[in-house]
Amino acid sequence: MAEITINPRRINKDLPVPYYYQIVQLLRESIADIENSDNQKIALPSEVELCSLFSVNRGTIRHALQVLEREGLIYREKGRGTFVRRRRVEVDLSYLCSTTEDMKNRGWEPSTEVLSITQVKPRSHIKTSLRLRGGEKVWEVFRRRYANNEPISLQRAFFPVNLLPDFYQKDLVNRSFFDIWKNDYGIYAREGEQTIRTRNATQEEAELLSIEECNPLFEITRVTYDINGTPFEYLISVWRGDRYDFFVRLSTR
Repeated sequence: MAEITINPRRINKDLPVPYYYQIVQLLRESIADIENSDNQKIALPSEVELCSLFSVNRGTIRHALQVLEREGLIYREKGRGTFVRRRRVEVDLSYLCSTTEDMKNRGWEPSTEVLSITQVKPRSHIKTSLRLRGGEKVWEVFRRRYANNEPISLQRAFFPVNLLPDFYQKDLVNRSFFDIWKNDYGIYAREGEQTIRTRNATQEEAELLSIEECNPLFEITRVTYDINGTPFEYLISVWRGDRYDFFVRLSTR
């Protein structure tokens, strides 16, 4: 087990910035400097050592560590200390792809738990987004997604029953939606429209994701279209704010 090398800069007590926040920033920078490897635990100095290092009291150090823990950058083991959480789930928002395949490509082991699948009458905004008529119904699929056996996301997906009539009979645990769409129904996802928001976790979401109630979440709402421009999926997913990062590749026109 190794110990993190702390940024050599010290806090500036003349600045009108809280001490704990300056410490948070210094520790963030120190964590960012660590080479990405999961083979070795990286420990933070003890609270007493951090107090001495930054010349502050223990309450200030604990406040800083609480912030870093909420951000998913560190974790604590009772009686053993505080450690750097080496990797966060990084999802590329610049292209439409299977979450399962994307996780695999990034070295994560994905898994899925289907919490429910029911045939329902869609709410008005879902009906409009999927361009449904009259009394057309949708499949509502509620899933919990894992990365390396850790729950990271809840996904509630809606599909027109007329396009995927026997969808409830498919293997929704071991196969990705993209695989089923393409190989079982001849539906090829071409593009999507996403809206991203931040909010706090509800009690139910917190229990399902093994986090504290009111912890931050990313909520992503997506409509997916096939090669003919027909919408066939309305997806609402929430992702743990402490374990999930956005990634977008930018280029000039």
